[in-house]
Amino acid sequence: MKEKNKINWSKGDHKKAIIEQRKNLWKEDTLKMIADWLPLKPEMIMLDVGCGLGYNGFTYWKYFGKNGVYLGVDISEDLIKEAKTLAKEWALGGKAEFKLGSVYKLPFKDNSADITICQTLLMHLKEPKKSLQEMKRVTKHGGLIVCVEPDNLSNSMRIGYSSLPELTTEQKILLHRVHFIVYEGHKKLGFGDYAIANKIPKMMSDLDLYEIDIICNDKCFFLIPPYETEEQQRIIEKIQKNINKKDTKDYYLEGFKDKFFAGGGSKYLYYKYKRFIKEHNWKAQMKEQLSKKSFYRFGGASFFYVIRGKKK
Repeated sequence: MKEKNKINWSKGDHKKAIIEQRKNLWKEDTLKMIADWLPLKPEMIMLDVGCGLGYNGFTYWKYFGKNGVYLGVDISEDLIKEAKTLAKEWALGGKAEFKLGSVYKLPFKDNSADITICQTLLMHLKEPKKSLQEMKRVTKHGGLIVCVEPDNLSNSMRIGYSSLPELTTEQKILLHRVHFIVYEGHKKLGFGDYAIANKIPKMMSDLDLYEIDIICNDKCFFLIPPYETEEQQRIIEKIQKNINKKDTKDYYLEGFKDKFFAGGGSKYLYYKYKRFIKEHNWKAQMKEQLSKKSFYRFGGASFFYVIRGKKK
């Protein structure tokens, strides 16, 4: 089943996104805590739905990979092909297999896996609950269903603190209003729900899962001159590339105009927002501050969750 407006994650900027966005996404001690909390153990069978390049496999392999099995499934033949090659480097002491398949009809038998996991998958689906039902089907009785998903609506609402000029209350309200409208349009146009994390515990309960629990990503991203850490330098490099790249795209802002009007936005508000963005020209301000090493920013922790439930 092909999703309406489905993004091709195997090419271009979207492929870069699924690689870059996962680098340093979690603290190493947080990953260990998650592995203990689930818990992951040697000899487990992990089934990764919408596996992409096998991120969940190589991230958690040290915790379950000894005599363990990783099963990755994705709709992209290109991603599966590359994931097989990459797995030769990390799937040592166990076995990694990959299959093409739909998230709505997984190519595995009932009760196949000890843990079935997905990451940033349900947020893109038109029928996330149907996919979650499939994840339950292929999981063994007493096994785990794990969804790692964001609430990017709340993420988009964060104002944070930075060296850029402070916005007025009215300007902040304008930004929040536009984000709400675009969010609704995003859903109505069939792109999925990028605040899906809030809904998953109830979806799991509706599917009769039990021992439902949640962990939130505790990592905070910030920049303070002189940008001493490797991670801060990497963030600075990414910002500078985006500033200098004329056609820089943000996945959540692609098709902004269509999403805005589909979400119920008015022409008046649309042009008011466009004028506001043009007048502020944040790129030019950031570029100048970065050249002087005076740019700083703190946005707090992200609304990114690991949600687990058990199959009876």
